[in-house]
Amino acid sequence: MQAALKIFEKKGSEKTSVRDIMTEANLGLGTFYLYYSDKKDLKEKMVLNLATDIILNAEKTCTQEDPIERYISFVDYIIDYLISHPFELDLLSKNITWTLYTKIENDYGLSEADSTLQFILNKYDNLFLTNHTESEKLYILSLTLEIMMSTCKSAVLEDSILTIDEMKPVLFAIIRKIFNRIGENKWKRLPSLFHIILDLYY
Repeated sequence: MQAALKIFEKKGSEKTSVRDIMTEANLGLGTFYLYYSDKKDLKEKMVLNLATDIILNAEKTCTQEDPIERYISFVDYIIDYLISHPFELDLLSKNITWTLYTKIENDYGLSEADSTLQFILNKYDNLFLTNHTESEKLYILSLTLEIMMSTCKSAVLEDSILTIDEMKPVLFAIIRKIFNRIGENKWKRLPSLFHIILDLYY
């Protein structure tokens, strides 16, 4: 899989053949089909492996007692990793919704969870102080992670007007606002991103 990641970064996944991958890995072509049905199957497993590795490593770094600050630390680790690995950022950003929600097998290392998003919810369920359904909690978490991914993509643009270090405080303020509003139950519905940003500056 590392050989595939390396050759995908060099040539792009669309222009890479199975033969290219196995040549890079110094293995015979037939070996590929012992593990994967086709290149799409390989790419999907690669994305899941990458996502779960990042999530597990991020979770290990979080020691804060406050659940919101702990979650922000979790997000901060992921941001720093993705900014340092732009190809992996591009790969994950193109598959973020599928990566979060797709069903996974136990061998991905996410104990007692059938998706990467469910694993995150299991770790950060105490972010939610009011009675939300599990589906609502998953949606809210996915929203914060998609905002994070969009922030990373904006930061690596050549003509970006802000650096990632300048973007982080705004992103973290948005996350705090989302979960503080949920905890205080000021609104019956999750506030729109537009209203959250307005609240930050006015």
